[in-house]
Amino acid sequence: MDTVVSLLTGLSDSQVRAFRHTSTLAAMKLMTALINVSLNVRVQLDNTRRQWEAERNKVTGNRTNQRLEALLHKKEELIEKRDNIENLTNAIFKGIFLHRYRDALPEIRAICIEEIGVWMKSCSGGFLNDSYLKYVGWTLHDKQSDVRLKCLLGLLGLYCDKEFCSKMELFTSRFKDRIISMTLDTESEVAVQAIKVLTLMLQNCEEVLTSGDCQRLCHLVYSAHKPVAVAAGEFLHPGKHITTLVRFFLKSEVGPTATKVLALTH
Repeated sequence: MDTVVSLLTGLSDSQVRAFRHTSTLAAMKLMTALINVSLNVRVQLDNTRRQWEAERNKVTGNRTNQRLEALLHKKEELIEKRDNIENLTNAIFKGIFLHRYRDALPEIRAICIEEIGVWMKSCSGGFLNDSYLKYVGWTLHDKQSDVRLKCLLGLLGLYCDKEFCSKMELFTSRFKDRIISMTLDTESEVAVQAIKVLTLMLQNCEEVLTSGDCQRLCHLVYSAHKPVAVAAGEFLHPGKHITTLVRFFLKSEVGPTATKVLALTH
């Protein structure tokens, strides 16, 4: 595995785009697989530790216990595996991800940012923190819409979980305004996903969106792009934010039209 990682690291720095793209894709998928193996190893290690503790409590005096020795050996093996996997994932992240997430080729940047979203969701204990979230936040400003879209799709998988939201407070406060501005993105699909992310924030993050923030999204029900209008209608659904909805219609100079638009979005 050390040889494979070294090979991929070298190829990911190639001037040949095809080599760089393929090796980066392989490395990111390899890291995802290693993280899944690591999670399994950690479960086995926890179980083995509990078994070892239970068996140790049974032993009295100087009496040896073959099962206790076997469990100790197994525990040491699992710790070694865990450490080896962590070394491999650290090598991939530092040697490949940190360089390629800002690659000149947007397809390579998209691969990296999509996969880090997978890591955060599958291994939140190790990756769902500000040290890793910042890369997603910075990439929200990417010039290519496909890369910005990958960021938002990754965030959708995180903001749908209230427990995850509690770990993302700093990220949310720092990048909320950027996500709100993306509801006006020139690429309608990016705008739609930005609204969906904000809808989840409204549901699962306490008092993150101000009335002013919500007001900015209210007018999107008038959007000429139907998917954007539909997403805005979901944001304004009475069951989610009835106070904002009422204020919006009271202040709107075209209330009947807005009502008709909202009805069409449902």
